[in-house]
This record gives sequence, structure tokens and C-alpha cells, in this order.
Amino acid sequence: MGERTVTRIRCVTAIISLLLLSAECYAQSTAVPFLIIPTSVEGNGMGGIAASMVTEDAISNISNPAQLGVFSLENSFSASTYAPKTDWLPSFGGGLSLDARAVSAGLRLDRYMKLPAPISVGIGYSTVYFNLGTFNTFTPNNPSAVSTYNAFERADMLTFGVGINYIVRLGLGYTYKWIDSELAPFGPGQQIGSGAAKAPAHDFGALLQVPVIDIVSRIQQRPLEFGNGVSPLFNLTFGWAERNIGGDLYYPFQQQSDPLPRQGVLGWNFEIGLQTEVNHQPLKIVSFTWAREAENILVSVQTTATPQPSGDTLYSNQFSYKDGLGSMRPYDNLFLGKITGGMTVQKGWQIDIAQCLYFREGSDSPFGGFPYQTHGESFHLNGFLKLLAWIGVWHPWHGWGAFVLKHIDLQYSASEYTSQSNIISGTKFSSLNIVFR
Repeated sequence: MGERTVTRIRCVTAIISLLLLSAECYAQSTAVPFLIIPTSVEGNGMGGIAASMVTEDAISNISNPAQLGVFSLENSFSASTYAPKTDWLPSFGGGLSLDARAVSAGLRLDRYMKLPAPISVGIGYSTVYFNLGTFNTFTPNNPSAVSTYNAFERADMLTFGVGINYIVRLGLGYTYKWIDSELAPFGPGQQIGSGAAKAPAHDFGALLQVPVIDIVSRIQQRPLEFGNGVSPLFNLTFGWAERNIGGDLYYPFQQQSDPLPRQGVLGWNFEIGLQTEVNHQPLKIVSFTWAREAENILVSVQTTATPQPSGDTLYSNQFSYKDGLGSMRPYDNLFLGKITGGMTVQKGWQIDIAQCLYFREGSDSPFGGFPYQTHGESFHLNGFLKLLAWIGVWHPWHGWGAFVLKHIDLQYSASEYTSQSNIISGTKFSSLNIVFR
């Protein structure tokens, strides 16, 4: 039963990869395709863009570990969780679900020692749990089900980040992850261990934000303002990440291992708007962000055909990993938006009203795959309180009000997929995030 059941479950995961990946990636049949599902609820409102969007959401470390470096420059702690877990592709009817949780902690070193610029360090933990559903177990002499078991795949991640704020903000990050794929149970009547596989992997990333208006103000030696404390805002951000770097995943019953879904990601965005200060705390009055990312599965496959004495032909695949960003063409993919062979190109936009209400839309266009659209929104309590203070409804100049305004935020985000493919449409995400600054 073990190998047949595992094969059936792995067919389910292959269908999942077909729905969200390019045709080339699906043909390569990488192991544990759940690792390439975008987990950031905010990013999923913008077509899956999360590696290059600066955010305080701890789950964003899964997309790019460098997020932790930038986060730690301004924040001390963040905890985020899906609320509730996501019913993955509900129209598929397979009982699949996705859950993610994360915590981040940061420390500004320049507050405790003399340094030439603000430098911070951060550490974070995150986990992704992909529930593949409940299956029956059988014994060789009993055609009736004797028990049930739950198949799942999981990744636990430990992230380290460094942030530097000198003219520009730079974040660097590294993640060590432990992957656990449990496709069939252990025990009597089963092929012991045949459905279990474990493997380590690594992520690397960098995030660079260029505050153009601040740089111009520094050069002119005076702030650029419109009056009444209102100034323009213009930021350029660039993100890079390589994810799931490691060896192959091996199930004991297989004669060969399967490659991990190694990914190369490159993205950029610009943000324009107006900003001010409330009780010496920055407030974006309104801003608009436009973003694009390109992803590439860094796995190549070579198929060998071997004639058999029976007259049939035996086909076998040999996998290898690509170096760097593989076949990515940054100018064509990121700036012209072209979808070249094997690439997934994502684009999205976001409107931010007083760092309180966020509205997002986006699209994901995989080469040869199923394109889909996204939308999402967020509410930040801290931005709402700043807005009340800015318009004069609330006066938090002392006591608990001033403390909350400076140090605490509670954030809720939601997003959803829509597509001509009924299977993808209706997949919804939501999360809660608490931040201490």
C-alpha cells in the first residue's frame, strides 16, 4: 500500500504545482511544491509580491530573509499568524489547507554602542504547514480500512538578519529551514518509512530601499516641504532572494531522489506620496506603490530514452540545479514585464491611506501556466490612531496614548485569488500581526 498511496498523494501535489507554476516547472516534478506557494497575505493581494515589499509582517521572512534585517532597524518584535488557516484551492475539494506562523525580534546595536551608522540584528522563527488531507490505511489481508492518517508537509525556518541605515536602508538575511514530508504512515502493514522524507535547505536574500526625497534633502541641506509639515515621498526598493537551496529529497522506496524547488527571485517597486509627523512619529498621509517581481525555478531536467528488449522505451529524468538566477532576464522580465521561458512574472499595486487602510490588486502570469488575479486589503490600528491625532480628534501627547502611538500596532490583512480557472478562484488568506517598535 505504501508506494501506491504515496504516489497518489504526490499526484495531488503535482496538480498543485501545475496550477501555480509554469508548465516547465511542472514537467520537472520537483519535490515538496508547497514551498513555492506565496505565504505573505499582504503580498498575495499584489499577485504574490513579497520578496521586495518592505513590511512589518513576520511571515514575510519566508519570502525573503532580508526582510528581517530591514524590520529590525525600526522594530523590536513582531508575531504573525494566519487567522484562520487557508483552505487551499477549495474548489478542488481535496481537503487541503495551508497554515503559516512567524515571530521576529530585532535589536538596534547603535543604541548600546558607538557605531558609525544605525545597525541592527534580528532573529526570527517561522513555520509553514501544508495539510494534504486524510487517507485510509489498509493491511495486505484486509481490504477494509483499518485506520486513517493525515498526510502533510511542513517547513520550520530559523532566520537571521542584519540591517544598515546609512543614506539607504539595506537588509541582508539568511534562513536555515528543515523540511518534513510525511506522505504515508509508519506501522504494521505499511512499508516502514516509505512515505517520509526530511531534508535541510537554505535561503539567502537582500533588500535595498532608496529614500530619494531624503537623499535630495541631504544634498540640498534642507528638507523638501510643501508647508504645514507635509513633504513629498518617493522610495525605490529592490529585492533579491534565492530559496530552497540544498540537496535532493529522498523517499526510501524510490530509486532516485527528487530535487527541491530551488527558486531565484528578483523584484523592484516605487512608492510615491505625501508624509508628515504626528507627535514626532512619521505618518504617510497617502501613498501609491507599484511593484513587479520575477521568479525562476532553478532546476533543469534532461530526459533519456532507453530502448528495452521488449520493444518498449524506458524514459528517465536526470535533474540538476541552475546557478545564479538561471534563465532570468532582469530587464525584459522586471522592467518590460515580458514572460520568457520558464519565468513567472508578478505585478501589483497598493494604495496606502494614512498607514491605516491598504488596498491592493495584482496578477501572477506563469509561463505556460494558469494566470490569476488577486486583491486584498489591510487595516493597521496604529495608523488609525495617528490619523485621529493628526486631524485633532485625539490628543495622545502624554501617558498611555503616547506610548501606544510610538510602540504598538495591531494589523489585519486579507487577500483572495480570482481566475478563469475555478480551482484557483476563491482561495482566501487572512492574518493577524502584532508589532512592537
